[in-house]
Amino acid sequence: MTSKPRLLKWQYDELNIQYARTPPLSDGVSASGEHYILFHLLNQFGFRPWSREEAMELAEELLAEGWINE
Repeated sequence: MTSKPRLLKWQYDELNIQYARTPPLSDGVSASGEHYILFHLLNQFGFRPWSREEAMELAEELLAEGWINE
């Protein structure tokens, strides 16, 4: 079940773009600049992931929720 959206439309758009640029962890890629940018973006939006894995999972969850029209 998808929970209530927590991002505004502009935040959703920025996160969606960055998530698409970030390589999957399953590729065996060490921390890339894109992972750090994703981490920073989530922090700017008030979320505090503790690892790259958590950042990727949180981004997936937030994108699945959609956005708030405000």
